[in-house]
Amino acid sequence: MSSRLLKILSPFYQAYLHRQWSRFHWAACHPAEAQARRLHQLLYHNQLSAFGRQFRLAEIDSISAFQQRLPIADYETFSPWIDRIANGEPNVLTTAPVQMFERTSGSTTANKLIPYTQQLLAEFSNATDAWIFDLIRHFPRLKSLRSYWAISPVGKKKELTAGGIPIGFQDDSEYLLPFLRWAFAQASAVPASVSQISDITDWQLTTARHLLAAEDLGLISVWSPTFLTGLMRVISDNWSELLAELPVLRRKQLETAWNQSGTINGQTLWPYLHVISCWQDGASTQFLPMLKAFFPTLPIQGKGLLATEGVVSFPLCGHEGSVLAITSHFLEFLDLDHPNRKPILAHELRPGRQYSPLLTTGGGLYRYHLKDRVACVGMFAQTPLIRFEGKLDQTSDLCGEKLSARMVEQILVKIQTEFSVTIHFALLAPVQTDPPHYGLFLESTAQSEQLEALRLHLENWFGENAHYAYCRRLNQLGTVCIYPISNGWKQYQARLIAEGARLGDIKPTHLDRRWDWKKTFLE
Repeated sequence: MSSRLLKILSPFYQAYLHRQWSRFHWAACHPAEAQARRLHQLLYHNQLSAFGRQFRLAEIDSISAFQQRLPIADYETFSPWIDRIANGEPNVLTTAPVQMFERTSGSTTANKLIPYTQQLLAEFSNATDAWIFDLIRHFPRLKSLRSYWAISPVGKKKELTAGGIPIGFQDDSEYLLPFLRWAFAQASAVPASVSQISDITDWQLTTARHLLAAEDLGLISVWSPTFLTGLMRVISDNWSELLAELPVLRRKQLETAWNQSGTINGQTLWPYLHVISCWQDGASTQFLPMLKAFFPTLPIQGKGLLATEGVVSFPLCGHEGSVLAITSHFLEFLDLDHPNRKPILAHELRPGRQYSPLLTTGGGLYRYHLKDRVACVGMFAQTPLIRFEGKLDQTSDLCGEKLSARMVEQILVKIQTEFSVTIHFALLAPVQTDPPHYGLFLESTAQSEQLEALRLHLENWFGENAHYAYCRRLNQLGTVCIYPISNGWKQYQARLIAEGARLGDIKPTHLDRRWDWKKTFLE
């Protein structure tokens, strides 16, 4: 079977994408009506679940009644319900069966389990289908080219809950509906079987070899830009060995490309590459220059706001920010200028204001506070465009690792207990290297000979976070380092005061996302 997307995008599939786009476009022109329908469908389908009976979802006849009946919730609210699902109980949050769980991270626990139903997958697909249609509409040649969608997690062992429900996606295409997964598997430059390689070096080399062999690569879709720059470094470091394993014709093409540029340039390696899709907002902005060094003039399109729990927005070519995914979930937003007011609805966002989204999804999360901060930056039809600004809670998420201040606090308690040291000041912050790493700036009674053992324990504790461990395996993050300092709190206060903070307003924290604390403490 041909692996060309042109063969896969049959008239039936093209008609399906067009229908999905038309459905989204109508909703974008009528967001209030579309969202009211979406909520009605979600409540109707789940009214007989245990959650639906407890909160009497069948009695809710309006958005206002929904907001009055159900409280705003976080993961801890749903944790007892999710435990019941994980133990095998059916009809808990949804009447639809939970097909699997996916892991994510929270502010009070390293790993959370998010239930996935077929309805939730369809909601992800509603956004993805509209995005793909818009992408092909603006880059028509993509229909005849192959693509690379990040295959993850690498080498992850199959897990089951106590009730026998699978945990974890094998590759990112599993967010798509079954026949779409089949279509993209046929058009992928890298086979899904690569995800079964357990050794990270072998995985990187195999992925790089498949990518180099794909002369007709048209789209690269990854999450963090560091994922792709890591693969490009593997290509650069192993150029001769990788070339030797390719067919003669392709090898000659790549040698010619090298001779023309004298360096590893992604646009000469893949002359038909049209666009890279990756995170480019929030902390990911720091890594775009590294990516552009490999792809100097290629368009880079942001991902929108896509979380394990659900999809809030997706990008549209030619528009700033990303458009709300109003055919996916029911969306509400906290107005961050007035956080104690009743949440507003999707069509009520206004440009220039900042908000935090609440999701009600087909996976069984109701009024779930995602704790992200977004800015409204414009409109598409009658539907807002937003830009991800960062996390509301104290979480550092450079490339998907999701370290929270609460986790750091718990680890510092372990350090004091297990190493019998007193900590006077400790701040974990990212340090700009290639790849970046986290540094613990530590003022304590620890002796110099204890620091290496302490660092190893610190790395192991962070590694209990599945997302941190994954980023480390992909070499998106370097190992954590410990930097002994003195007068830590005094220097911390002095810097914040110099930046305009009032002394009485400065609160201690053990996690900061800014990059230049090494300069503050050590230079």
